[in-house]
Amino acid sequence: MAYWDGKKIIHRPTVPCKEYPGWDEIDCGCCAGIVWGGEQPEECPSCNGVGVIYQHRKSKVRAEHPGGRFC
Repeated sequence: MAYWDGKKIIHRPTVPCKEYPGWDEIDCGCCAGIVWGGEQPEECPSCNGVGVIYQHRKSKVRAEHPGGRFC
């Protein structure tokens, strides 16, 4: 999950999902599960505050988790 180091946003590298072959864990792009920019921080709607989503390698489909809701 991405985080702010005081100077820039650091993104988590993409890694293969150990439990589900053919899927990768990718950084959602939000900051620690929080979306900033409004009057107050809100939980990210893409990852539900987790900071990581999953992508199927072959089809490039993204989901909250393998077999879960599409992003």
